[in-house]
Amino acid sequence: MRLTHPSELGSGHDAPGPLARSEHDLVRGTGKYVDAIRFAGEAHGCLVRAPLPHAWIRHIDSSRAANAPGVLSVITGRDIAATIRPLSCVIGTARVAADRAVLAVDRVRHVGDGVAFVVAETPRQAAAAAALVDVNYEPLAYRCDTDSPDMEVPIWAEAPDDVCFDWRFGDPQACRELFAAADHVVRMTLASPRIVPYPIEPRAAVGLYDEQTDTMTLLANTQGVHFVRNVLARAFDRDPRRLRVLTPTVGGGFGVKIDAYPEHALVLESARRLRRPVRWTATRSESFLSDTQGRGHVTDAAIALDKDGRFLALSVRPIVDLGAYLSQLAPLTATGVGAPVQTGAYRFQAVEINVRAMFTNNVPVDAFRGAGRPEATYVLERLIDRAARELGFDPAALRARNLPATQTEPITATTGLVIDGGRFLDNQIRCLDVADRAGFDARRRESAAGGRLRGFGFANYLEANGGLQVAAAMSGGAFPVECATLTFSGDGRLDIVVGTQSSGQDHAVPLQQLAAQRLGIDLDRITVREGDSSTAPWGAGTGGSKSTLTSTAALDKALADAVQRGKQVLADKWGVTADAVSYDNGRFLADADAGEWFSSSIIEVAEHWPGALDGQSEISLRNGSFANGCHACELEIDPETGDVTVLRYVAVDDFGRVINEQAVRGQVQGAVTHGIAQALLERAPGCEELMRIAAGDAAAYAPPTACEIPDVEWVDNGLPSTTNVLGAKGCGESGTAAAPPAVMNAIADALRDYPAAARIQMPARPAVVWKAIHDGH
Repeated sequence: MRLTHPSELGSGHDAPGPLARSEHDLVRGTGKYVDAIRFAGEAHGCLVRAPLPHAWIRHIDSSRAANAPGVLSVITGRDIAATIRPLSCVIGTARVAADRAVLAVDRVRHVGDGVAFVVAETPRQAAAAAALVDVNYEPLAYRCDTDSPDMEVPIWAEAPDDVCFDWRFGDPQACRELFAAADHVVRMTLASPRIVPYPIEPRAAVGLYDEQTDTMTLLANTQGVHFVRNVLARAFDRDPRRLRVLTPTVGGGFGVKIDAYPEHALVLESARRLRRPVRWTATRSESFLSDTQGRGHVTDAAIALDKDGRFLALSVRPIVDLGAYLSQLAPLTATGVGAPVQTGAYRFQAVEINVRAMFTNNVPVDAFRGAGRPEATYVLERLIDRAARELGFDPAALRARNLPATQTEPITATTGLVIDGGRFLDNQIRCLDVADRAGFDARRRESAAGGRLRGFGFANYLEANGGLQVAAAMSGGAFPVECATLTFSGDGRLDIVVGTQSSGQDHAVPLQQLAAQRLGIDLDRITVREGDSSTAPWGAGTGGSKSTLTSTAALDKALADAVQRGKQVLADKWGVTADAVSYDNGRFLADADAGEWFSSSIIEVAEHWPGALDGQSEISLRNGSFANGCHACELEIDPETGDVTVLRYVAVDDFGRVINEQAVRGQVQGAVTHGIAQALLERAPGCEELMRIAAGDAAAYAPPTACEIPDVEWVDNGLPSTTNVLGAKGCGESGTAAAPPAVMNAIADALRDYPAAARIQMPARPAVVWKAIHDGH
């Protein structure tokens, strides 16, 4: 079967279609998603999933399923144990190995663990047959969270206490000395519960196999085709060049679509066995049993201050729930991603971080929008607010005393992070001014007159954009590599292929703008393509707010290389040296010896010398960007019900030079929505609820709606970055870092007269808030 890029696929055949993709595809319904791209003769797969969080597999009888109508194959873990290796974690942190078998063989370790894969002619036949697979389980005690007592049978034998690793960062000796000498020490325990990424498009995959070339092709909604390809190639012990991954339009990722999953391997193996396409699409409830989740931290934190309120030291000790298996990036998202921003831009003398990461019988965790940085910011900003309250400081004045003013030169954070500049204190001043903090007391009195409690909270944040640690792990090198390929056509068009991957954003616009500026070509004559592992040698995908930074750097080099090739072509034509040919705004110029000037546009060169300008360029990104800002939240609480209403939300952000304001506003609104929902609504279902879901109940989850989330008032306070050609800073995750502490600080402010409020944790649902108000009354 010939397979082109998925954006060229029609319905059921290889009909060519438009190449360009846009964020508007999602809302207009014009995008080509995995589940909408059909293949002749395709079969359908269904997972048999464990209904228990922890159990031995004593026997699997698949005979009735194999003989059911329409069934083509039934695969168990023993059938493929010698064929497909477990999907491995790619992070080298010292840890207990806990790779995930594509199908469980001897033991299941979380509700939803796959034990068999049934393929049939139709989805309904596959689901009906899957229900006929008889699995004899011997239940085991299970760990539902990190506080559960040790079990007789640990989740992994190599970790008898279920501790995967213990990771340390910073200067503990200096911290001990500073805490001992401090005038004030404030302590808190803070939880960032597990949450479900919940993209609008569930995960889906189609496996294809070409017997003539022994080539596997995976069509899947990923956040990076190269990373998924490489993990699967290792699992199949296959040359990556013989495993192609294609990703069409993606309806949201948020981190959940970064990894290679067992379902990817299963559709590929089934396609190879059956010699026909095999499809799998998750149901919404199934996603709760199979998709990686985010957060899952409980942190003991302490801050030391001198008598004047200057920060001395910060101690942060998270216990992290990794789930039953190590997903491909989980150790890094629990450690090295959040650690660099743990002190924000504040001036501290020392910091210590001690991460204790534990296995539980929950679904594995991995990156989720922000990946460790929101957890770090939440702890820091909640702790600062508590210190201000306990010690009698104004929260804004305390922060201002420890924040640097606007910096146009690089500064080094206490964690060692080198920041290329930012509007740190200015962000806070502007945010509190726009949010009218000065007039808040009058508004509080108005709410009190109406029987409601009003609160105001804010939080500063620092982002380390670029996902450098994650991307380096994905590339297997010290720094992430991105590439860009240019192909000029004879009619003046330019085709750009990049290794990044849109997942609902519009990554094409800044690339088109950069190419148009450099080459003097109209935007509508420039096409950007992505999502095909065979057209670009490498790409680190999307994640960590890195795509614009890395893809533009790769494209900038590719454009420069194309110009250099054009200079050489024209130098040979005009009889001059390449150094004698200049280039500006799409035109080459040269002064011949006789005083005659030669001139040619880059389009003319492409037309007269087909292929001469085409080429591919790669870069290693060594510096990300450092978005920073301040967000403020004002809310009301109904003391009779505990219901929280967010009245106003202001975001002042330094995103550097804004390339596409409409897209940035959308990213801010979406990220803040995620953050508010984490603070007020969302918590991943636990083992008991997952068992009910596995038994057929619908998943009960509270994703945010427009009823809970206000329009975000966004203020651009950008200071151009010096680390990339556009001067931009990543914007897609800042709201998930700033919103949870801003909202929770506002709740603490509204409930300042209620002692039990100090113990409120996220999510601050109405019952939790009501109990804090009425506890002891």
